[in-house]
Amino acid sequence: MRKLILLPLTFLVLLAAFNFVPALAHTALKHGDVQVEVGWGNEPALVNQLNTITIEVTKISDGKPIENALAQADISVSKGAIVKPLEFLPQEKPGLYAATILPSQTGQLSVMIKGTIGGQAFDDTAKIEDVEDSKLLEFPRTTGGDISQEAIKQLQTVINDLTAQVDEANIAAKEAKSAAASSAELKTAVDSAYLFGMIGIAVGVAGIAIGVAALSRREKV
Repeated sequence: MRKLILLPLTFLVLLAAFNFVPALAHTALKHGDVQVEVGWGNEPALVNQLNTITIEVTKISDGKPIENALAQADISVSKGAIVKPLEFLPQEKPGLYAATILPSQTGQLSVMIKGTIGGQAFDDTAKIEDVEDSKLLEFPRTTGGDISQEAIKQLQTVINDLTAQVDEANIAAKEAKSAAASSAELKTAVDSAYLFGMIGIAVGVAGIAIGVAALSRREKV
């Protein structure tokens, strides 16, 4: 019984001694005799850290790489409703292709492949490892009171929105003030016109009265 317990422990010790690090998972897509393996070039992928998305194309039957495999394929990356086409370039290793990308948000990305690869039709979506916060590998770790770059970016967006709203409110206030001033000027103009009109009417009435009086005097003479 002790031997059964000691064997796994010995294996773990050997792994630690040789600094064994298990490979992070890539997503494999298979059609016919063609396998397409999709993943990050550098894992784990960190936000705001330049990286690559890699695609390795091989034959399933013999494991040999397929060169110039992506010439007839359209490949893009998506996060939610946002889609970006990718340009994959062949690497030194035969059958391996990479596209440079700078992840700007944490979370999972999807790689969409559509076209013909190695004579096989592909119309697939491969989900790759999540993009992690750079604090995952940060050393020495910052204190809990520090704000991450992503949080600062979000706060800046909120501040910009509030600033825009304040500017719009100021413009609306100025327009309202201008409209009020115009209204006051219009009211003053109307009042002046009314006053001059009344004066004109009064002068006209006085003129008629004077004319009537003059005619009356003339008839008496």
